[in-house]
Order: sequence, then C-alpha cells, then structure tokens
Amino acid sequence: MTRPRRCNRPPSERLLRWRAPVLTLFLWACALAWDKTGVLRWGLLAALLHETGHLLAWAALVGGRPQMEISPLGFCLSLRGVCLPPWREKLLAAAGPAANFLLCSGTLFWMDCFGHTYAGYWFSAANLLLGCFNFLPLPGLDGARLFGREP
Repeated sequence: MTRPRRCNRPPSERLLRWRAPVLTLFLWACALAWDKTGVLRWGLLAALLHETGHLLAWAALVGGRPQMEISPLGFCLSLRGVCLPPWREKLLAAAGPAANFLLCSGTLFWMDCFGHTYAGYWFSAANLLLGCFNFLPLPGLDGARLFGREP
C-alpha cells in the first residue's frame, strides 16, 4: 500500500494503473519462463490473494473503487487522495497478511483432512512467507502502517 500524498485530491476513476507496463510484462514473462519449479507462480498467486484481502477490506471499510498499481515489483493498493482514520488504515493494512495467514492455515487444515500434496505445501508456504514478509516494519510494507513507522 502506498501513502496518500494529498487528501483533498479526488480519486482517479481508473481501477488499475500500470507503472512501466512494457518493463513489467517483460520482466514477469522472463521470470515465468525461467521458473522451472513453479515457485514464482505460487508467489504471484499469493500476492494476488493478498491484494484481494486488501480489496475486500476496502469494500467493507470505505466502499467505492480503490486504485491498484502494477509494477515490476508486484501489486499495490494505492491510497493516494484518500484520507482514512488511523484505525481504518490499520485494519486495511492488516487485511492482506490476514488473508495470507487464513489461506495458509485453511490449506494446511484441508490437507490434514483430505491428504497432503506438494502443491498444497507450496501454496501454504508462499502465503505464510508473504504474510510474514508484509508484517516487517519497513516503509512501503503493511507492517510500517500497522506498527506506526510509516511517515
């Protein structure tokens, strides 16, 4: 999630914004072509589901249409032009990692009941790692918003 720049600017009508679309698609195509194990595919799916958690929280807390940014580094929910109370911002930031942790635990429970698979372990591991990584209190990650380190 990115920090809002000005709160009085009206949000854009576009739902999706590309940053360097040619470079982004080229890098993703190269990475997917060289990914023989499929780990990157599980990571991209986990990132999409992470952002889906943010989008569902946005729909519940704010309403309306948020703006998504796609860049060479991944997906991002943009808060530019939107002012939220601190508690809503923290809930919105926590929704992505919460979605990853719920999917990880749900997959592990499903595999415990119906049998273990390599795909299930890869999916669980990708969601667990992405959720934990986003809890780090580094600028630009969800942990910075949750733990008050974002300027």
